[in-house]
Amino acid sequence: MAKGSNTQIGTLAIFGVAVLINLILSIFLLDQVRRTREQVTDLARELASKQDVAMLRPVLVSEILEQRCTHCHTDQRFANLTGMTRPEVLETIQRMRGHPGSNIPANEVRKIESALLVFRCMACHDEGVLSLIVLMPPEERVRFLRTKVRMPDSGFRTDQVGELLRAFETLTDRPRT
Repeated sequence: MAKGSNTQIGTLAIFGVAVLINLILSIFLLDQVRRTREQVTDLARELASKQDVAMLRPVLVSEILEQRCTHCHTDQRFANLTGMTRPEVLETIQRMRGHPGSNIPANEVRKIESALLVFRCMACHDEGVLSLIVLMPPEERVRFLRTKVRMPDSGFRTDQVGELLRAFETLTDRPRT
């Protein structure tokens, strides 16, 4: 055999091995892409929604009011709070603390006041929505609340946005940054 033939055969052999390696790597890569797609599809079923996350730390307005208020008052009684100012609400809570059997500790006054304030939101929203509001970044929460208090039936004035923010923070034990 001639030396040129051996070179051609050697070149063809190297080319054949390269094609075979390329084919094996392509098959491996396609298998990885297929597996990744399956994992992403499965992940979508496993991911928590915003609602799921919100329910991990819900705003428990009803629970607070049930523990401290509803043994004497109905939900209708709370509806009368709509026009009350913060000092009037605090005065009412202090007056209730003086009633025999009220069992309202001083360290819970702020939480009860916050629950009564946020309770007014429940005329339109359930606690699930309130919990979603808590998940909003602070700037978005401020914009959201400012939009809501401008609505005619909100029961709030625009100057009460700060009070609402503090109430949400109190109910979730998260200080404002």
